[in-house]
Amino acid sequence: MTSPLALPPTGAEAAEDFAFVWRWLLLGMATGGWAGFLVGGVGGRIAMFVLRLTSTDSVRGTQSDDGFTIGQLSGATVFLLAVTTVLGMVVGVALVCARSQMPGSAGAVLIVLAAGTLGAPQIIKPNGVDFTRLAPLPLACAMFTLIPLGGAALTLWITARWSVWWRRNPRRTVLAALPLVLVVPTFFVSIPFIVVSLAIGGMALRVGRLRQALTNRIGTIVVTMLAGAILVAASVALVSDIAEIV
Repeated sequence: MTSPLALPPTGAEAAEDFAFVWRWLLLGMATGGWAGFLVGGVGGRIAMFVLRLTSTDSVRGTQSDDGFTIGQLSGATVFLLAVTTVLGMVVGVALVCARSQMPGSAGAVLIVLAAGTLGAPQIIKPNGVDFTRLAPLPLACAMFTLIPLGGAALTLWITARWSVWWRRNPRRTVLAALPLVLVVPTFFVSIPFIVVSLAIGGMALRVGRLRQALTNRIGTIVVTMLAGAILVAASVALVSDIAEIV
């Protein structure tokens, strides 16, 4: 039996190509959403809780860079969890696409490092409250560097395991897609993202040369070079920010 996540053969009907993209799109959004919620949202709140304990009492009641009050659970915390879930969905699609062109353990490591180092500078702000008043600063930098790295790693790990039964087991698929059910109707920006991603992916498979690039070494070479360039540039920015903070 053909896997529901196997690329349709060349010359397949347009409906088959779009169905293929749709299945992988939902899988990437589901796995990325869970990773974003667990690592970015819950993990981020745990990191802030630890830093609150290691910092002076003066930080309590201060508004963090993410907009919630340090030391309090509020609606802002719930909103933060939802936002990290949505961001995880978007990143999840990108990681699944990259992974399709970069198989093997080396490809997975490069993807995680590139995604993690690209995400960390978006969190670590030298002039932000989180990295001026919280202490110790090296611990804050370390934890918020590990969060995007962990999120990317968890996304790929879940994707590898869920792809085995994705769409074959409807009940498990529905439960796994829970982030989509809860978040997409709330954040309407997710809907255009889904539509555009589906259109781009489907049309790419309909263009002969693009389809060939996605199924041979050309795609692997291009994506690997791009991931390497991102890793180098993002690492420089991250090291510069951390050096300024500590």
